[in-house]
Amino acid sequence: MRTVRLVTIACLLTAALAAQPIVQPKRILYVTLSAGFKHDSIPASIQALKQIAAQSGKLEVVQTEDVSLLNAAALRDFDAVMFFTTGELPISDAQKRDLLDFVRNGKGFGGVHSATDTFYQWPEYGELIGGYFKSHPWTQQVTLDVEDPDNPLVAHLKPSFKILDEIYQFRQFSRDRVRVLLTLDTHSVNMGADGVNPGTQDFPLAWIRRYGAGRVFYNALGHFDSTWADPGIRQMMLQSMLWLTGQIEVDATIRRASAPSLHEVVNSASFDPSMVISPGSLITIFGQNLTLGSTSAADPRNPPFKLAGTTLTLNGSAVPLLYASPTQVNAYVPLDLTADESDGKLHVTAELSNSDSNGNASTRVATAVTTPGIFALTRGASWVTLWGTGMGAVEPWEAYQVTAARPEVTIGGIDCRILFSGLAPGWPGLYLVNVEIPSIVALPAQLRFRLHRFSWTVLLTQNATRAASARTISL
Repeated sequence: MRTVRLVTIACLLTAALAAQPIVQPKRILYVTLSAGFKHDSIPASIQALKQIAAQSGKLEVVQTEDVSLLNAAALRDFDAVMFFTTGELPISDAQKRDLLDFVRNGKGFGGVHSATDTFYQWPEYGELIGGYFKSHPWTQQVTLDVEDPDNPLVAHLKPSFKILDEIYQFRQFSRDRVRVLLTLDTHSVNMGADGVNPGTQDFPLAWIRRYGAGRVFYNALGHFDSTWADPGIRQMMLQSMLWLTGQIEVDATIRRASAPSLHEVVNSASFDPSMVISPGSLITIFGQNLTLGSTSAADPRNPPFKLAGTTLTLNGSAVPLLYASPTQVNAYVPLDLTADESDGKLHVTAELSNSDSNGNASTRVATAVTTPGIFALTRGASWVTLWGTGMGAVEPWEAYQVTAARPEVTIGGIDCRILFSGLAPGWPGLYLVNVEIPSIVALPAQLRFRLHRFSWTVLLTQNATRAASARTISL
């Protein structure tokens, strides 16, 4: 009887499994015919995309150089088409209509690298993919900004990354037609190189768009085999293929720049509204439309010069950004900042741009030697450390950078010995001041920090430290 029951259960399980529908992978036709320059990295791209597809279990990549497959009947077997091509491919007008209809009616079209170096004599293709290749001024390691850091196609790459590749610039491109995912951080290249598009700092390198009911993705990278081996790029290609085949949702809404407005520039620690900055300080800008809509935070130990599509320049020089959102940008003012004295006063011009030639704003900001602000205070049994910014110029001392201006600190009215005053090693714009608590001081007692015309007080107790004011006190 037991054997019969086991056999019955096995039969039922077999029948149940047989009744489950078999999910077929979505198929992508990968066209790699070169009617112009043929890239050496094409074989690496084929291998990479097939591996990525197979490992996903949701995709199948069919590579071909046979462009006769670009017709309505053959395309019924595919969910997306992807190009790594060059030149005027030998297809008929009917095939061109079939390809556009294929995408327009709900399928996907992807292009990598030289797919924009294709079909110059077919304007509708340029409109489909988003633009045409113009030139490649740089072939080197560059920094790319993840302009759309919440987008599933590139979220894993945020806030920025470095890569060796051939960097394209385009013609007949408009942000009014596409949603940009990646852009070049121009601080990582020579903007004086031959052939650079004049009058722009905007170099998009990956984007998406809707085309009728269909989906379009373009990635300008892929010149070298190493690009196709890069884990971050492979993940982007996986996500893009899943989107092109309708397996994940992605916001492809086109984001048009609104002119940013700068309301206030303050010290990031004190939020002092006097709009005064100093070399080596961390500053915060409040305003509107400071990014195209994204929010991104960078590694404060190695901040990039472009973040969420936004750059900030002081007197024409880009400065590192730690945080960017539509209403707030945090930045580091380099120690070598040069102030302008054209009107008899020391100041800089701050200009912020959100990746569009018309999306910029500027303001004049006064400068000072130091503009200290205190972020936090930590303490031990016999010492106190103040963490702040804006403490000005530094000088080398052994392996450290110490402040040129020495602060004064008292606890309970008694002068304290300064153990260290300088930059926190490896943290741009972050200063620390280590203070010895006098042995004769009885807690609770007031700690007062003073540097130039600035002072700040806190109440030290046995178990807690309480600031006397939420803001710094500027004398």
